Amino acid sequence: MRSSFLTLKIIAIVILVAIFWIGLFFISSLVSERQGYQRAFLQEITQNNISPQTIISPYVRVPYQEAGTCLDEQKIAYPCTQEKSMYISADSTQWQSSFDVTDHKYKRTIYRAISYQANLTAKGIFQKPALENKNYQWNKAEIIFPVHDPRGLDTQPALSIFNKNYVFELSAQGHDDAGFDFMSISAQKYPELIPAIQNGFNFHLTANITGLGKFTLIPTSRSVNYQAKGNWTDTKYSGQNLPFEKTSSHQQFTAGWKNIALGHQNINRLIDCDNSQCIRQFSNGYIAKNTEYETENNQKIGLSTEFLDSVNVYTQTDRAIKYGIVIIIITFGCFFLFEVLKSLRIHPIQYSLVAMAQGIFFVLLLSISEYYAFAWAYVVACTACVGLMTWYLFFVMKGVKPAILFGIILSSLYAIMYMLLQSSGKTFLIGSVISFIVLTVVMFITRHIDWYQISNRPERELKSYTPPQ
Repeated sequence: MRSSFLTLKIIAIVILVAIFWIGLFFISSLVSERQGYQRAFLQEITQNNISPQTIISPYVRVPYQEAGTCLDEQKIAYPCTQEKSMYISADSTQWQSSFDVTDHKYKRTIYRAISYQANLTAKGIFQKPALENKNYQWNKAEIIFPVHDPRGLDTQPALSIFNKNYVFELSAQGHDDAGFDFMSISAQKYPELIPAIQNGFNFHLTANITGLGKFTLIPTSRSVNYQAKGNWTDTKYSGQNLPFEKTSSHQQFTAGWKNIALGHQNINRLIDCDNSQCIRQFSNGYIAKNTEYETENNQKIGLSTEFLDSVNVYTQTDRAIKYGIVIIIITFGCFFLFEVLKSLRIHPIQYSLVAMAQGIFFVLLLSISEYYAFAWAYVVACTACVGLMTWYLFFVMKGVKPAILFGIILSSLYAIMYMLLQSSGKTFLIGSVISFIVLTVVMFITRHIDWYQISNRPERELKSYTPPQ
């Protein structure tokens, strides 16, 4: 019976769609595996060469002694002298950073890492500090400049005070334990700095630093003005505050921050950090909301600029795979309508072969895009697979015109998918509009079909396919 034929055909199509949907998950796992290789490569660079950089704006630490109460091993209190520190932050700083970003410095086979060379300059003012009646040890005062990964320093950062340059020296504290190298300029080595620290001073800082993918500045001054620019297009800004102005054009970006509250918050948080775990969190650009060393749902800190891979082949291929099931459903739907309108049988195996060709498209796209530009890889994979399916459908549909028609439909589907991949934030809008258009076309084509009449049509009216001789 014709009705049972249609029912079985619909069930077969649904089963095939489900099978190839599962197949797409396997292809997606292949993409995840390749992404894992890339992440392992980046992790190896971080361990052996360089990592994302975080710096803290310079501040002054002055130790002092204070009488207090200590506990011995039996937890018995006794009077003692404790050494504490006073922290002095700058009143204002103006930062300038120029980034030279590239993905050619660190690479292995097909994998590349985005790195940068940052030229940093800062001008600032330390006002005369408000002093309490403490036993300050001015000869042990230090100007401190924490840097997350000193391996990225081409030269030692320098601070100019009263037209004299002072070079920051690496601290004795280990980078691995604290997450920062607390580089410092000591008044013990330069006694002439003691009057400047006591009465306030202007400074000019210069530093050249190399990093991987992301740069974070943690301001500690009462007010901060930060201007960044560089030769990269796809940048992401995060942290405590977003730039009040930003521009992005071909291979160029600029961004600017202004704030009068962050520095006070950050210096207080830094003072409250009493263990290396807290400092490591600082170096990673966040502060934990609880005592556990976790990165989820924590408060971000600093002003961050992250350089993204504008054509991440794995991300785009994975996004394309998510549209794959839609393409298969539309293709199968077109086949089914063609069977209904032309009374032509298309065997489930023929459905399967076309679906397999569409699955191969994503494998070709992934493998080619690892070596060549994603756009070219997409064009090559699309041309190969659409050409193969059009050639095959010439024999399935017994004619050039229907084969060309389906070739145009398939080409349009892949063109729309590429447009969705490039549309960024408007993907949902474009996808919903296209879905409405497709449904409208189907309803228009089938508006005169009497589905009950088709179900009751004798099976002998169905045309069987005979290959051309």
